[in-house]
Amino acid sequence: MPKKILMTGTPGAGKSTVLALYNKRNKSIGIINLGTAMLKVAQEEKKGIKDRDRLRYMHDNDIIEIREKALSKIMKEGRNSIIDTHSSVKQGRRYVPGFSMKELGKMEVDAIIYIDASSDEIIRRRMADSSRKREVEGPSEIDEQRSINLAIISTIALHLNIPMYILYNRDGTSKEVSEEVTAISKEIFGA
Repeated sequence: MPKKILMTGTPGAGKSTVLALYNKRNKSIGIINLGTAMLKVAQEEKKGIKDRDRLRYMHDNDIIEIREKALSKIMKEGRNSIIDTHSSVKQGRRYVPGFSMKELGKMEVDAIIYIDASSDEIIRRRMADSSRKREVEGPSEIDEQRSINLAIISTIALHLNIPMYILYNRDGTSKEVSEEVTAISKEIFGA
Protein backbone atom coordinates (compact mmCIF):
# COMPACT_ATOMS: atom_id res chain seq x y z
CA MET A 1 0.00 0.00 0.00
CA PRO A 2 1.40 3.44 -0.89
CA LYS A 3 2.56 5.53 2.04
CA LYS A 4 1.73 9.17 2.68
CA ILE A 5 3.63 11.96 4.43
CA LEU A 6 1.77 15.10 5.38
CA MET A 7 3.90 18.23 4.98
CA THR A 8 2.60 21.34 6.62
CA GLY A 9 3.76 24.70 7.93
CA THR A 10 2.64 28.27 8.42
CA PRO A 11 2.11 30.08 5.09
CA GLY A 12 5.44 31.67 4.16
CA ALA A 13 7.61 29.11 5.99
CA GLY A 14 8.82 27.77 2.64
CA LYS A 15 7.06 24.43 2.13
CA SER A 16 6.65 24.94 -1.61
CA THR A 17 10.29 25.96 -2.06
CA VAL A 18 11.53 22.96 -0.07
CA LEU A 19 9.23 20.59 -1.97
CA ALA A 20 10.31 21.98 -5.36
CA LEU A 21 13.95 21.29 -4.46
CA TYR A 22 13.04 17.86 -3.08
CA ASN A 23 11.09 16.99 -6.22
CA LYS A 24 14.11 17.64 -8.47
CA ARG A 25 15.90 14.68 -6.86
CA ASN A 26 12.96 12.43 -5.99
CA LYS A 27 10.75 12.04 -9.06
CA SER A 28 9.33 8.68 -7.93
CA ILE A 29 7.55 10.30 -4.97
CA GLY A 30 4.29 12.08 -5.73
CA ILE A 31 3.95 15.68 -4.56
CA ILE A 32 0.31 16.62 -4.06
CA ASN A 33 -0.84 20.09 -3.06
CA LEU A 34 -4.15 19.70 -1.23
CA GLY A 35 -5.15 23.33 -1.90
CA THR A 36 -4.61 22.87 -5.63
CA ALA A 37 -6.58 19.59 -5.57
CA MET A 38 -9.40 21.34 -3.69
CA LEU A 39 -9.41 24.24 -6.16
CA LYS A 40 -9.75 21.77 -9.03
CA VAL A 41 -12.75 20.11 -7.35
CA ALA A 42 -14.33 23.51 -6.60
CA GLN A 43 -13.92 24.60 -10.22
CA GLU A 44 -15.31 21.29 -11.54
CA GLU A 45 -18.36 21.83 -9.34
CA LYS A 46 -18.78 25.44 -10.51
CA LYS A 47 -18.39 26.93 -7.02
CA GLY A 48 -17.16 30.25 -8.45
CA ILE A 49 -13.71 29.98 -6.86
CA LYS A 50 -10.92 31.26 -9.09
CA ASP A 51 -7.85 30.90 -6.86
CA ARG A 52 -6.69 28.86 -3.86
CA ASP A 53 -6.64 31.86 -1.52
CA ARG A 54 -10.43 32.23 -1.90
CA LEU A 55 -11.14 28.65 -0.80
CA ARG A 56 -10.76 29.56 2.86
CA TYR A 57 -13.70 31.97 2.67
CA MET A 58 -16.18 29.34 1.54
CA HIS A 59 -18.82 28.06 3.96
CA ASP A 60 -17.39 25.45 6.35
CA ASN A 61 -19.62 22.65 5.00
CA ASP A 62 -18.54 23.42 1.43
CA ILE A 63 -14.87 23.39 2.43
CA ILE A 64 -15.26 20.03 4.17
CA GLU A 65 -17.14 18.55 1.20
CA ILE A 66 -14.55 19.78 -1.32
CA ARG A 67 -11.64 18.68 0.87
CA GLU A 68 -13.14 15.19 1.30
CA LYS A 69 -13.60 14.86 -2.47
CA ALA A 70 -10.03 16.03 -3.11
CA LEU A 71 -8.67 13.64 -0.47
CA SER A 72 -10.66 10.79 -2.00
CA LYS A 73 -8.89 11.44 -5.31
CA ILE A 74 -5.53 11.65 -3.54
CA MET A 75 -6.12 8.27 -1.84
CA LYS A 76 -6.42 6.71 -5.27
CA GLU A 77 -2.83 7.74 -6.09
CA GLY A 78 -0.90 4.52 -6.60
CA ARG A 79 2.48 5.70 -5.33
CA ASN A 80 4.15 7.03 -2.22
CA SER A 81 3.28 10.70 -1.83
CA ILE A 82 3.94 13.85 0.14
CA ILE A 83 0.80 15.92 0.65
CA ASP A 84 1.46 19.66 0.92
CA THR A 85 -1.19 21.33 3.06
CA HIS A 86 -1.85 23.57 6.06
CA SER A 87 -2.57 22.50 9.64
CA SER A 88 -4.91 25.42 10.08
CA VAL A 89 -6.56 27.97 7.85
CA LYS A 90 -6.79 31.45 9.31
CA GLN A 91 -9.92 33.49 8.64
CA GLY A 92 -9.37 36.79 10.43
CA ARG A 93 -9.36 35.87 14.14
CA ARG A 94 -10.84 32.44 13.44
CA TYR A 95 -8.83 29.27 12.82
CA VAL A 96 -10.25 26.30 10.95
CA PRO A 97 -8.47 22.91 10.90
CA GLY A 98 -6.85 22.15 7.56
CA PHE A 99 -7.98 18.51 7.86
CA SER A 100 -9.68 16.21 10.35
CA MET A 101 -8.43 13.18 12.26
CA LYS A 102 -11.04 11.10 10.46
CA GLU A 103 -9.75 12.20 7.05
CA LEU A 104 -6.12 11.51 7.94
CA GLY A 105 -7.04 8.16 9.47
CA LYS A 106 -8.73 7.13 6.21
CA MET A 107 -5.67 8.24 4.26
CA GLU A 108 -3.40 6.27 6.58
CA VAL A 109 -0.84 9.06 6.90
CA ASP A 110 2.53 7.62 7.97
CA ALA A 111 4.33 10.77 9.19
CA ILE A 112 4.03 14.55 9.46
CA ILE A 113 6.73 17.03 8.51
CA TYR A 114 6.32 20.58 9.77
CA ILE A 115 8.36 23.26 8.02
CA ASP A 116 8.99 26.20 10.32
CA ALA A 117 10.68 29.60 10.10
CA SER A 118 10.81 32.63 12.34
CA SER A 119 7.99 35.14 12.19
CA ASP A 120 10.34 37.76 10.72
CA GLU A 121 11.40 35.38 7.94
CA ILE A 122 7.77 34.50 7.22
CA ILE A 123 6.80 38.18 7.02
CA ARG A 124 9.65 38.93 4.57
CA ARG A 125 8.75 35.94 2.39
CA ARG A 126 5.06 36.82 2.30
CA MET A 127 5.84 40.40 1.31
CA ALA A 128 8.10 39.18 -1.50
CA ASP A 129 5.52 36.69 -2.86
CA SER A 130 3.27 38.61 -5.24
CA SER A 131 1.65 35.39 -6.50
CA ARG A 132 -0.46 34.98 -3.34
CA LYS A 133 -3.12 37.13 -1.66
CA ARG A 134 -2.42 37.00 2.06
CA GLU A 135 -3.35 39.35 4.87
CA VAL A 136 -0.63 41.53 6.32
CA GLU A 137 0.16 40.22 9.79
CA GLY A 138 2.68 41.07 12.46
CA PRO A 139 5.00 38.75 14.40
CA SER A 140 2.52 38.11 17.23
CA GLU A 141 -0.21 36.93 14.82
CA ILE A 142 2.22 34.69 12.97
CA ASP A 143 3.60 33.26 16.23
CA GLU A 144 0.03 32.55 17.30
CA GLN A 145 -0.65 30.59 14.10
CA ARG A 146 2.67 28.75 14.40
CA SER A 147 1.68 27.69 17.95
CA ILE A 148 -1.77 26.56 16.83
CA ASN A 149 -0.29 24.60 13.92
CA LEU A 150 2.18 22.82 16.20
CA ALA A 151 -0.62 21.97 18.64
CA ILE A 152 -2.71 20.51 15.79
CA ILE A 153 0.05 18.35 14.33
CA SER A 154 1.17 17.18 17.79
CA THR A 155 -2.38 16.05 18.51
CA ILE A 156 -2.67 14.31 15.13
CA ALA A 157 0.69 12.54 15.56
CA LEU A 158 -0.32 11.37 19.04
CA HIS A 159 -3.77 10.23 17.90
CA LEU A 160 -2.49 8.37 14.83
CA ASN A 161 0.69 7.17 16.60
CA ILE A 162 2.94 8.46 13.82
CA PRO A 163 6.24 10.36 13.90
CA MET A 164 6.35 14.13 13.60
CA TYR A 165 9.38 16.01 12.30
CA ILE A 166 10.01 19.74 12.70
CA LEU A 167 12.44 21.24 10.17
CA TYR A 168 13.62 24.84 10.43
CA ASN A 169 13.78 26.54 7.04
CA ARG A 170 15.87 29.58 7.90
CA ASP A 171 16.76 32.04 5.16
CA GLY A 172 19.16 30.41 2.71
CA THR A 173 18.73 26.84 4.01
CA SER A 174 15.99 25.46 1.72
CA LYS A 175 18.43 23.11 -0.06
CA GLU A 176 19.60 21.62 3.24
CA VAL A 177 16.00 21.30 4.45
CA SER A 178 15.04 19.51 1.22
CA GLU A 179 17.90 17.07 1.90
CA GLU A 180 16.44 16.47 5.37
CA VAL A 181 13.07 15.76 3.73
CA THR A 182 14.84 13.26 1.44
CA ALA A 183 16.31 11.46 4.45
CA ILE A 184 12.91 11.36 6.18
CA SER A 185 11.16 10.11 3.03
CA LYS A 186 13.73 7.29 2.72
CA GLU A 187 13.04 6.37 6.34
CA ILE A 188 9.24 6.39 5.84
CA PHE A 189 8.98 5.09 2.28
CA GLY A 190 11.90 2.69 2.54
CA ALA A 191 13.42 3.78 -0.76
